[in-house]
Amino acid sequence: MPTPEPVEQALVLLRERGDRVTEPRRRVLEALASLPGHPDVTEVHAAVQQLGPTHLATTYRALEHLCAAGILTHVHLDHAPARYHFAAQVTGVAHAHAACRGCGSVLDLPTEVLQPAREHLEARGYRPHLGHTALSVTCPDCAAADRRAGR
Repeated sequence: MPTPEPVEQALVLLRERGDRVTEPRRRVLEALASLPGHPDVTEVHAAVQQLGPTHLATTYRALEHLCAAGILTHVHLDHAPARYHFAAQVTGVAHAHAACRGCGSVLDLPTEVLQPAREHLEARGYRPHLGHTALSVTCPDCAAADRRAGR
């Protein structure tokens, strides 16, 4: 089975940094590439286990290293575990996030939609990290369910 393109790019970037490409790191990258959306550590670890036995702590360490290396990034959602995805330097596409407070679905947003917020913060001396957290929203399905329930 051919290696998915984001995995190949991530491996190139790791090697360029002088990092070792360990089996756990490769498994995490391959697992993440096989999963839809923005999976949490439980989902990543389950996919890693399909590739070979790996301790949960090893999956955590690999995720932490890959995030620190700028290969992966994570986003924090309301009262939920962090979710992971390939960083912009791997995919070539930066994005921000909106997460539904009801169902937890995550929507990717073009970074341009947050440009006014970025400019506002920067004008006051702040350095925003707008992709690290998600805007809290209610998705159309949850909003419709709320209306039906009279909320």
